[in-house]
Amino acid sequence: MRPVLFVLFLMVIGCKKPQQINEIQLFRSNGQSTQIDPTENAITVVYFLSPECPLCINYTLAFREMTNQFSSNSIVFYGVHSGEWFSAKELEEYQLKYSLSFEMFLDNGNQLAQNLGATVTPEVFVLNSESEIIYSGKIDNWVNDLGKKKLEVSEHYLEDALTAFIKGKPINQKETTPIGCLIE
Repeated sequence: MRPVLFVLFLMVIGCKKPQQINEIQLFRSNGQSTQIDPTENAITVVYFLSPECPLCINYTLAFREMTNQFSSNSIVFYGVHSGEWFSAKELEEYQLKYSLSFEMFLDNGNQLAQNLGATVTPEVFVLNSESEIIYSGKIDNWVNDLGKKKLEVSEHYLEDALTAFIKGKPINQKETTPIGCLIE
């Protein structure tokens, strides 16, 4: 009987419940600890960003346009800088330089990135009020390979997902493969 109880005990210890998104500690530029809680909004959009990534810099206009077009009481946008490489000052400078109006957080230890499965910047995750990912990947098809940009965007993945959700329609493309700078 004892060996069975011991095995069950080891199984329980090994089955650690994954951390919920709203339990992950993020930090504002002023050092204050905070969390993202998708259950407070109809939609939560999380951009994984890097102030040094050329694509994150090139996409700042698209970030502003998306925020202006869709930001409301039910759709909230956040920028997350994962890793130990960035300081609060760099976060603030990036936000101010490119006039980004959404809140930005530091994800020290990459906990949120690992939880959602983010691998590159820029990468976007759209979560519903149940904290389920309803779209993830690229913002659009402007970049299909590193260093190769199209002259004209023909697919608007993030915009299409948000529009479909607002209209109560199914999201046709729920995932795309992001391209960008690696999250380390």
